[in-house]
Amino acid sequence: MAKKKQEQGSVAQERIEELETGIDGDSLEEAISKLTPEQTEMFMNALMLTMKKRRLMLLGTLMALLVLLVGTVLAFIAFANREPGSFKVWVFLVPFAGAGFSMWFFGRLAKRAGLQSQSTLSTSAPT
Repeated sequence: MAKKKQEQGSVAQERIEELETGIDGDSLEEAISKLTPEQTEMFMNALMLTMKKRRLMLLGTLMALLVLLVGTVLAFIAFANREPGSFKVWVFLVPFAGAGFSMWFFGRLAKRAGLQSQSTLSTSAPT
């Protein structure tokens, strides 16, 4: 049992080291040059769609951050200008709802881009 865990740990450690080192630009260029033109085109399409998906996810995160910051400032202003004795603590929930909606919306867009990449790859795959 301990030996099996040790083997799994060594395999995991090798995988982590492999991911940390990454791929050099030269070795990636060599690997792409060995592909057929159809495989190269399919790889580039997959890469472009993956980058589009990641760009959408980053944009959603930045938009959520912006909504959260602006909403919190506006919530503080609304809370400071309330009439004494009135209950306006709910205004602090609005920025979080806006940030959550932003993350949900851009997540759906990124998921749609990911599904588009899968369908594109499956239709362009050679049989």
